[in-house]
Amino acid sequence: MNIDTKITPRLKMVADMVPCCHIVADVGTDHGYLPIYLVKCGICEKAVAADINEGPLGAAKRNIAGTRVKDRIEIVLSDGLKSIHEADCVTICGMGGELIASILEHRKEGMVHFVLQPQRSYDVLRCYLAEKGFEIKKEAVSCEGDKMYCAFYAIYTGKSYAIGEKEALLGKKELHGDENLYCEYVEYRRKEIEKALKSMEKAGAEGERYIQLKNLLEIFKL
Repeated sequence: MNIDTKITPRLKMVADMVPCCHIVADVGTDHGYLPIYLVKCGICEKAVAADINEGPLGAAKRNIAGTRVKDRIEIVLSDGLKSIHEADCVTICGMGGELIASILEHRKEGMVHFVLQPQRSYDVLRCYLAEKGFEIKKEAVSCEGDKMYCAFYAIYTGKSYAIGEKEALLGKKELHGDENLYCEYVEYRRKEIEKALKSMEKAGAEGERYIQLKNLLEIFKL
């Protein structure tokens, strides 16, 4: 299998943020493309492909079996990190920020590096990382079709730090390697909010959520 053809821009962004390490645990691995890519490229020596569901693990197992690195990837049925006992880097992609935060509650000793790609609730996850001592070192944005995704690389230090509302929502521009792409991402997020507001106005659903989004829009304009 030519894994390069299976890696989407979103997963490639995540892979590029993973530091060279011994073992990467990919939580919610789905088809197993990310751990296969990381091992084949020499970014890690070994990988764990983990998922809470048997279906995705079956797909991952079939994909991994067709590669020359199959003996270096362990397949684990796991609820988040609960059944993963050894890894120096953890990747979690395509989940909500709240779910990712709940998974990180089960961090084990030695799990220091984290590459996280939330689909929503970025502010919830960034606030959790700040409170629990996961220092965000780098952020990145990728475009895939008509969608834009953000990922961040964090190191566990155990030392909490303060984070402002705007930083929680959008991250820090200086942590992004491409400032122009970051600005495009901020504009993309702003338009998403405006679209949601217009939809609510059209439906006459201008309740609490509408007010929340209105307040968010003001933050994006700061």
